[in-house]
Amino acid sequence: MKTVHSCLNLFINILLSLTGQTLVVPSQPLVVPVGSEVTLPCQLEPVKDLRDLVVDWARHDLKPRYVHIRRDGLDLLIDQNSLYLGRTRLSEHGLAYGDMSLTLSRVRLSDAGTYHCFIPQMDTRAEVTLFVISLVSPVSVSPVSVSLTKDHSGSPVLRCESRGWFPEPELVWLDSEGTVLTGARTEAQRGVNEETFSVSSRLSVEQSPGNSFTCRVRHQETRQSRENQIRITGEKRHASHYSLVTE
Repeated sequence: MKTVHSCLNLFINILLSLTGQTLVVPSQPLVVPVGSEVTLPCQLEPVKDLRDLVVDWARHDLKPRYVHIRRDGLDLLIDQNSLYLGRTRLSEHGLAYGDMSLTLSRVRLSDAGTYHCFIPQMDTRAEVTLFVISLVSPVSVSPVSVSLTKDHSGSPVLRCESRGWFPEPELVWLDSEGTVLTGARTEAQRGVNEETFSVSSRLSVEQSPGNSFTCRVRHQETRQSRENQIRITGEKRHASHYSLVTE
């Protein structure tokens, strides 16, 4: 009974000592190339020894959601998502100083997402966002292509498309002054057996010969972009004579 009482007091003291703790993580997403090794930072402040506590890393968009689990001083990976098998580790030395950062090796495109670091006894968690870019993206990304069609009234409709992007890109149309145009119908698709995205967009434009337009496909996070600037030529009164010039 005395032993049980002592253990209970110890447990209560541990809980009390952990009040007011927070997990500190990067305020901005991490951007890493595929195939690299990355450490997702997660630091307990003020510092406490985490070696004998339960610490979890998870992605809530996966089933099972666990990326790495530690229980009673041991890595308990029976419930780990198979996508991460043999690719995650925590630092024993770091845990002693409140550092539960997760190292992920051989990064894949599918590793992109939001990761949650969690200490259940404290009910304390934080999020780390990871973006993954392809090392071969400058080669694998197709040029931005633009074609010209017409709607039922004969007015010009521009179509823009590009393939091979990861993560999902943003597509915008700009006029000759660099102003972003609205009203385009844009969609991104990901093949069943592919990790990259294809993006396409249709934009109805005014029947005004000489108008210049730019289709730009870009990643906000990685600052990668490709674009194609085009100009509509032809007689306004002859819609069938409209043509497209790539500049």
